Amino acid sequence: MRQNLSYTEINFSLRVVDYTVNMILPFLPLVALSNVIHWPLTRIANYSGDIVLGAIFPVHERSPVYECGRIQEEGIQQLESLLFTLKKINADSSILPGIKLGILALDSCDSTAYALEQTMDFIKGFIARNNEYLAERQYSCIDGSLPKFRDGMFDRIAGIIGGQSSAVSIQLANLLRLFKVPQISYLSTSPTLSNKHKYDYFFRTVPSDVNQVQAILAVLKEFRWTYVSVVYSDTDYGNKGYEQLLEVGKYFNICFSSPQSINVDHFTDKDYENVIRNLMHKINAKVVVVFSDKQTARNIMSAAKRLNAINRFIWIGSDAWCCRDSVVSDLESVVEGAITVSPLVRQLEGFSEYFTNLTPKNNLVNPWFAEYWEEHFRCKLPDSTNTPFNDKYRHWCPDTKQISVSSGFRQTPTLHFVRDAAYAFAYALHDMHKEKCNGIAGLCPAMRNVDGFQLKKYIEKVNFRDESGKTFRFLPSGDAPPRYSIINFQKLSNNSYVWKPVGTYMLRDDGEASLDLNRNAMRFKSNEHAFPRSYCSEPCKAGQAKLQLEGDTCCWLCTNCSQYQYLPDSYHCEDCRLGTLPNWNKTLCESIPEAYLSYSDPWAIGTMTFAGLGIIVTCFVALVFRVFGNTPIIKAAGRELSYLLLSGILLSFLMTFIIISKPTAFTCGLTKFFLGFCYALNYSAIVTKTNRIARIFKRSRAPKKLKYTSPQSQLVITGFLVSIEALINIVWLVFERPKVEHVYPTREENVLICHGSDNTSYLIGLIYPSILIAFCTAFAFKTRKCPEGFNEARYLTFTNYTTCVIWLAFLPLFVLSTSTAIRVVTLSLLLSLSGSVQLCCLFIPKVYIAVLKPEKNTKENVMCSHHFNRNQKKAANLAQSPSPTRIAFAPPSILVNGGSLLSSFNNSFLFFY
Repeated sequence: MRQNLSYTEINFSLRVVDYTVNMILPFLPLVALSNVIHWPLTRIANYSGDIVLGAIFPVHERSPVYECGRIQEEGIQQLESLLFTLKKINADSSILPGIKLGILALDSCDSTAYALEQTMDFIKGFIARNNEYLAERQYSCIDGSLPKFRDGMFDRIAGIIGGQSSAVSIQLANLLRLFKVPQISYLSTSPTLSNKHKYDYFFRTVPSDVNQVQAILAVLKEFRWTYVSVVYSDTDYGNKGYEQLLEVGKYFNICFSSPQSINVDHFTDKDYENVIRNLMHKINAKVVVVFSDKQTARNIMSAAKRLNAINRFIWIGSDAWCCRDSVVSDLESVVEGAITVSPLVRQLEGFSEYFTNLTPKNNLVNPWFAEYWEEHFRCKLPDSTNTPFNDKYRHWCPDTKQISVSSGFRQTPTLHFVRDAAYAFAYALHDMHKEKCNGIAGLCPAMRNVDGFQLKKYIEKVNFRDESGKTFRFLPSGDAPPRYSIINFQKLSNNSYVWKPVGTYMLRDDGEASLDLNRNAMRFKSNEHAFPRSYCSEPCKAGQAKLQLEGDTCCWLCTNCSQYQYLPDSYHCEDCRLGTLPNWNKTLCESIPEAYLSYSDPWAIGTMTFAGLGIIVTCFVALVFRVFGNTPIIKAAGRELSYLLLSGILLSFLMTFIIISKPTAFTCGLTKFFLGFCYALNYSAIVTKTNRIARIFKRSRAPKKLKYTSPQSQLVITGFLVSIEALINIVWLVFERPKVEHVYPTREENVLICHGSDNTSYLIGLIYPSILIAFCTAFAFKTRKCPEGFNEARYLTFTNYTTCVIWLAFLPLFVLSTSTAIRVVTLSLLLSLSGSVQLCCLFIPKVYIAVLKPEKNTKENVMCSHHFNRNQKKAANLAQSPSPTRIAFAPPSILVNGGSLLSSFNNSFLFFY
């Protein structure tokens, strides 16, 4: 080894040492201090005032390593916007005249635990204030003076502004309500906080996430994205948001697949990467709703970048991470094209000028501003405190630095909500001041201890103009009305990125919220403006059901429902009940219009025409019988029974109009009763008439006076016979009440009928009339040899035979037919044809003689003279016979109409037996 060095080598070594020393000396203090870092630092922003508001902001972000993370510009801007607003309020003499409004602001570090720890300072102040103003003081110092917490600066706090996240606000609300301290949040949106029974002292100037979910779903519906993944943080904010998405999403026909829950406290980078891999497995799910805080959202985007999923997803963001550069910094290519929903984005007028003029030297109220300055310009201030994040800065901050747009300043677009919270407190205190201090400027004794319960009442009724000039007031739930901006994260032509407002979701004048979206201003990627589709299966066509695929409820195959099935929901086909058919898109079953034989039907018209002619003829016959009632031909017919028979025939024709009418319980009852009653009435009269004639002209060896041959007796007999049918029908109607029912001959028919008309039960009423017809036929046969004027045997026989033929033809048609129209027409024609036969056979011949052949309408013709002369000769021969023969004289009084014929004839008629 060489022991001696040359002069040149020594000189070079000295120069290296000198240069090294000169470089290290300026940073020796930093090196000395770097080993002693107390973190986090407890600081308070104190803006003094007569009445003080507490405030809590996320000045630092949450960190997995430290209790508080790096300082974030958003929290600084929120704090400064409150200071900016308070200065404007204090400068306005119309608000709280003579009273200065101050604040004490703390840092939450976006952490629930740390926020609660910081809030204890507020609680100690409340305890000290209550101790001062209570009648019985609970605490006192040794010298008898009242204890003060931090020199009493926390004793005058009237209310709290904050926090930002819902998790922090919920913890604060649970604590503050114990001391009846009103709280107004500027960005907490969890629906949980709308519970006024639990959070009765909580208010917020932003709408609830219930409305945010509606806005997100409106965007998804606008783009027809029906197959969507969702990632949510396992916090109250994330869980509530996810629950609302599922609950409301079903009404928008949106299916959320592959839900991923994020444990914000324990997830590692590997866990986040697994979340992205799970999302990538759903190939058709291009859209991902991220319902989380900003730090969780950034971790998700970072994992997507590491897995090169840059162009894979369309991110839909909730308000917690919307418009935050801290989320997208160095991740712009991943987030590009994201659509986020934010509480209404609006610039706070004058704030940008105010904020850009701030420096560490002129901003002494904000104790974190110097730290923010170092972070913003990435330099070191001479008198700053060491933090875990500024020890890497190797140069001093020059005095010429100034915050500007070129240095990266962007006004946070939600600062106006902080402004609204400050004004809500200010106007509520102003209203209280007017009432308690009678409008006298300054802080009167009644306002020195602001009662939280009373202040809450004033806040509930407060109203003022917001930043846009519209009236702001709290809803009964303590929430702000729905007002959202739709933001699209875009890449500009100069390769910079911007959160661009492209629409709104706001309350209309009619009280309904609606989406107003400018799709022309939106873009997915700089080289791909159109947004991809996000669906698993094409929507099924009308009349098709979804057959869900195993393993994914959002995907399906489409199957056709059968002709007579409908869709009670999207996944099942069910048969329509009888009498109904599915509508055109098979969403419901519609009733088939009732079918019945109406008066406009051709069959009905023909039947009614026939019945109408029968009615006219019947009335004409009755008129002839009335006009020619005293002539022999009419008298011989028996007027009383003839009129009764004409009534039955007329009723038979009239029943056509009842049978053909729309079935009702009333018309069905009439049909059941009079179907057999008409026959019973007609044939009871015919039976009585033929029986009377048969008995009168019956040969007998011992002539005797016949009973029950008078007109009155005949009517009584007829009435008795008819009453049997009436009794049968009444019993029938009692035990089987008339009603209507529907029958379905085919799947597409819905026929309204009378109950029982589709089977043989209606024929019950014809059993008794058939017996009467049999008797009529028998008596007609017996009277076949009577005088022609009395002998109606041929006509009665023809009538009965014809009736039987009609029954044999029509009754099988009625029984066997499946057509309701044919059944109804059959019943109608059955009655009409029977009535027509009776009318033609029993009445028309007599009408013909009475009207057209009056020369035959004499007593001789009626009594059939040729028969009479023959009988006379026979009587003379008998008179000459040696053996006496008994003769019988038939009194004419019993022959025709109870003696009416006697007045016309001078002699009696002799009959032999």
